[in-house]
Amino acid sequence: MTYKVSLTARAEDDAYRAFERINEVAPRSADKWLRGLFAAIGTLADMPARCPVIPEADEIGHLVRHLLYGKGVAVYRIIFDVQEKSAEGPRVRVLRIWRGSRAEITAEDLEA
Repeated sequence: MTYKVSLTARAEDDAYRAFERINEVAPRSADKWLRGLFAAIGTLADMPARCPVIPEADEIGHLVRHLLYGKGVAVYRIIFDVQEKSAEGPRVRVLRIWRGSRAEITAEDLEA
């Protein structure tokens, strides 16, 4: 089954803010990083359940998964949920792009 993948406005904003931070310190790498991020997000169209449930899911009270993107200290968590039955059919909704070194994500961080 193929899932429709979409980003919330907050996730899209997160992606471009991360791009801007990377562009400040490594301008030659920033475009490649952003293309890679969106390519990684695109892989969620197939088998999103391959990604683990986030450790904070019980606290949040919502089944949320993440896909890790990047290396070393520059790892980002692509945080998403899977909706098997939505108006558009099965879909993956990317909720946030969360830097791995940040504090744990909370329910408030996921609100629109």
